[in-house]
Amino acid sequence: MKFNFLFALFLLLVMFACKTRNNEKASEPAHKDSTTAAASQPGFAGVEFASKMDLACGMLLTAGIQDTAHYKGKVYGFCSKDCKNDFLKTPEAFLASKYRH
Repeated sequence: MKFNFLFALFLLLVMFACKTRNNEKASEPAHKDSTTAAASQPGFAGVEFASKMDLACGMLLTAGIQDTAHYKGKVYGFCSKDCKNDFLKTPEAFLASKYRH
């Protein structure tokens, strides 16, 4: 009887661990190299970005947007908060960069 209880407890723990692990994977953001369209991401539908690329690193915005910045009346998308922060330090330098499209 004791063995059956321990075995049942073990099975419950294994099932719970697997379910929790699958939920964590589902809630993770898409990898930066994914092909998810920026417009289909919640919160960015209908947003018109001033550039098709992250001005700090050159990544296409269609690969994923994690943050945005408003500068001189325009909206710029960024793949990460770090890229946004780099842009905000010297925005004019990034606007003149090779990634400007």
